[in-house]
Parts: sequence; C-alpha cells; structure tokens
Amino acid sequence: MLELTYETFARKRPSLRRRLEELLHSGELREYRELWHSYEARAEPCTAAGVDGSSNCKRYKALLLYAVNAVAVSYDGSLGEKGCADVDFLTPYKYLSERLDLYRSTLELKVALEVVEDVELLMLDGSLHSSLTAPKQWWRFMEREEVEEVLKLLPELEESEGTELLAKRLASGLSAEQVMLLEYLEYLVAIQKLVERGIEKIVAVAKTSTDSSFNRGIPDMAVLEEVTSGAGYSTPRDRMIKMHYPIYDHFFRSLVFTSFYARLERGKGMLMIELPREVDEEEIREELLPKLSHFSVDGYPYLLRKAHRRVVISTREVERLAAALGIGEKTGREVLEW
Repeated sequence: MLELTYETFARKRPSLRRRLEELLHSGELREYRELWHSYEARAEPCTAAGVDGSSNCKRYKALLLYAVNAVAVSYDGSLGEKGCADVDFLTPYKYLSERLDLYRSTLELKVALEVVEDVELLMLDGSLHSSLTAPKQWWRFMEREEVEEVLKLLPELEESEGTELLAKRLASGLSAEQVMLLEYLEYLVAIQKLVERGIEKIVAVAKTSTDSSFNRGIPDMAVLEEVTSGAGYSTPRDRMIKMHYPIYDHFFRSLVFTSFYARLERGKGMLMIELPREVDEEEIREELLPKLSHFSVDGYPYLLRKAHRRVVISTREVERLAAALGIGEKTGREVLEW
C-alpha cells in the first residue's frame, strides 16, 4: 500500500506544487500584509513567570493509570520554580481523554495562582479563550437534580487554595457524569480566580493557531509567517464568549479577549498572543512587546520553553510507574492490558 501512496504523490506532485503556490502567493494575501506592523521592541526587564503542564497515561481494559503535572518557572533576578503533580487511576472509567486534559489545565491554573501575586507578567501556554470555549455543553443535558447535587459542593471548591485536585476527593457517591461536572467546576473556579487576580498580568502565548480572519482556508498565523520576516505584530482584534456556563456565567461572558500575532525576532516563528482584557496598540507597542522581548530566546519566551522542558511526561516514564505497581508483570492477569 505504501507503494501506491508514493505513486499517487508522484502523479499529483505538479498540481500540489501549483496549489501550494496559489495558497501562499495569491494576490489576495495583500490583505494580510495590511494587518502587519513592523516593530522591533526595546527589551524592558520585569518580573515574570511561564506556566506549562503535561499529562500522559497507560490504558488497560479496566483502568487507566495517569500522570499529570504543571510548573511555574519564574524570574525576579534569579530563576525560581513552583510545581505540582498527581499520579492516580482515573475513575470512573468514562470520558478519559477529556478528563485528563481537564486535570492538566486545572493544575496549570492552580500553579499559576501560586505565583500570580509575585510577578508583573504571567505567561501561559496556549489560549485561554480556546480553553474556555472548547465544547463542554454535555452538562446541560443532565437532570436538574443531578446538577444541583454537584453545585452543593461548589463552596468547598471556592474556599480551597493550593494545588490539590480537590474534585477527586469530593466525588464519592456521584455518577460518572456528575464527577466530570464537578471536575469541570473545579477548573472554572481556578480560571475565574486567576483572571480576577491577574487580569492585568496574564498573557497567553501559542505557537499554533487555526483562526482565519478572511476565510481563505489558511490560518492567519501561517499566512503572516509567509508574507513577513521581520519583528512586528498584527492589528489586534477582540473576541467575546457566547457559550453559557454552570457557574460564573456573567463573569466569563463579560470578558473581552484581545489577540494578535507577533514575531519577537527577525526570521523566527510567529506567535499568537492573547490577553483576557481589551488592549490597544499603544500598550502592545510600549508595554507588552518590550516585556516579552526581554525574555525572548530564538523568538520564544525562555520561561515558557523552560517550563515545557520541565514538565514533559514520556510514555516510557508512565510505563515505569506501571511497572513499579506490578501492572506490567506477568501475573496471569495480563488480559487486563488494553
């Protein structure tokens, strides 16, 4: 079958190359050039932190062993670090991938809360807007009594500080759907606290984005990377949230997210920058880009890169954890393996 794949590629190669040229060099792309503002910021020192997290797991027929962690790497003249982690079996055995992603996101938010008061700039990996608007409307189809039973536990989530995944401890006796709702509430509590306490400090930084302003079928980030080469930024745009939430609905729907693309160093990669507040171009030029440029190494904030390197959980490491529990040994129960 691989031979057929290569034959197909060879046959289509000329048309594919033409299509590539059309996509990347169309005259219509001048619209993107008009969005770009060349600007080389002068680095401005500040106290800052970069936050990232990671997760991995090993699945079996009857259970899932997971490891999840998060770290905040800070700088105030010297490097510092605060982290948290959890290793456990994911129960009940439902909604595995969604809940594991939620655990990682919640730990990232909780460790960010540990440092937000101590820094001027708090850099998060990814997009807060995308995280908040990822489809999670399943809770709206639960019975009202089931939702209200879970909401009774909200005060404990709100009063909790620190980095424990508290929902796991409070979930006894709940159905699988209720457990997932409780874990979602813990995530919403964490993100509401972080935005409320650090709205002037939070900057989300993403290396990838599929957003397209002109609906040309190509992400804005990819086009801007092709049609520009120097340092600068794109005209910012504002977005709001339209979906509803089981808690803090007015708070989240009142937020305005400002996003734009930026290149911190000539010839380096494009980044999507997002803030959970309205920001004008003057603030971008005079405050935000100078602070980000201060921590730029090869066009990317060093604290975020270091945080990412600190948290990566490989499959081999999870397998070692499983072996330490005796799961990987041949005990006559290997039929449990996925």
